[in-house]
Amino acid sequence: MDDSGREAIIYEFSNRLYHMCDRRSVFCNVERKHDANAVVCDPGLSTQLKSASYTALKRITGEDPGDVPVLMSGAGHDAMAISHLTKVGMLFVRCRGGISHSPAEHVLDDDVWAAGMAVLAFFETLL
Repeated sequence: MDDSGREAIIYEFSNRLYHMCDRRSVFCNVERKHDANAVVCDPGLSTQLKSASYTALKRITGEDPGDVPVLMSGAGHDAMAISHLTKVGMLFVRCRGGISHSPAEHVLDDDVWAAGMAVLAFFETLL
């Protein structure tokens, strides 16, 4: 979620890898191909998206859906590229087994429908 935490993990991983390779008399080199600073989603926008998701689920089921989960994303989304221009927030669609950004990713039509309804509810709050 933050740059210092990520740097600490990369440092620890690299050190362990170098030690393993050294014990086996194998050369290794950790080369970073991409580096981007962490981006925090706008709290207000995140609250609006959570509320819109709640509204959509209630409309679809006719029942109180309870608490809508909030997730942290560690992926390099487009949000990282545009965060210097505007506020960013994300709405996630549930994936089978939690697998995303993979050929094995699978979403149910109902979950895509729910996400679309959440986006609609979000835009309704802006009008």
